[in-house]
Amino acid sequence: MASVDPKVAAVLDRSNQYDNSDDEDALIAELEEDESSLAAFREQRLLQLHGELARAKAQRNSDYGTYTEIKDEKQLMDITTSAKLCVVHFMKPDFNRCRIMDQRLAVRVSLLLPLNPTL
Repeated sequence: MASVDPKVAAVLDRSNQYDNSDDEDALIAELEEDESSLAAFREQRLLQLHGELARAKAQRNSDYGTYTEIKDEKQLMDITTSAKLCVVHFMKPDFNRCRIMDQRLAVRVSLLLPLNPTL
């Protein structure tokens, strides 16, 4: 369960002492008065976004989320043991079903990666 910000909890406790109605406008107005907590939250969020962007750039630079054929067993083991998530498709070129699966995986990667850079 997500924890409630201490400032929000204090405002809610104060409003519950006086009346039992959920007056969201009063809560929002009181929270907007405290600019220091908003600035701190904004700074925290900017740092979080900066970290996510740096991680996404590092993943793109390291061939993360690409569809490649690997013929060396050692390289395959290195990739699968170092990556948190990995899809491995063992393909035999003379089987039609393997060829179809290979084509569909290539299409799927090209569609999903631009939508979610954290993949």
